[in-house]
Amino acid sequence: MMRNLNLIKHEAKPFFDGFIKRLEQQGLRYSIVETLRTKETQEAYFAQGRRPLAEINDLRKTAGLWPIGEAEAKKIITQTMQSAHLIGLAADIVPVVNGVIPWNITKDNAELWLTFGKLGQEAGLVWGGTWTPLNQFGIGWDAPHYQFNK
Repeated sequence: MMRNLNLIKHEAKPFFDGFIKRLEQQGLRYSIVETLRTKETQEAYFAQGRRPLAEINDLRKTAGLWPIGEAEAKKIITQTMQSAHLIGLAADIVPVVNGVIPWNITKDNAELWLTFGKLGQEAGLVWGGTWTPLNQFGIGWDAPHYQFNK
């Protein structure tokens, strides 16, 4: 998994740098989970929720990813094989609270996720947290995702 913002395309990098600067100015802790993604990784992610566990884990192994269990294999985590991650125009950036990423959005952390989304949008990025369907806190299905649209 590639986590380096220097792998983002030149025209998009200033927008991501602006987002990170905003997070740091607010004193918010974050983790860059993924930037540039290989075709093999995208294929493995796309298989989740669509193919049997054994096939998903074979694809994950080919992509150099760890195996997952049945529950995770049932979750659709991407809607496309044409992800902006494949061309260096997207990054998954998440909050960190007490050293832990709050992957499950709850009433206790929803405001933090919304703040991240707002700061990313202010930096000129598209936030996956605006993509429908929205959860009970008004956050869309891909809250970690930010992308630059030309």
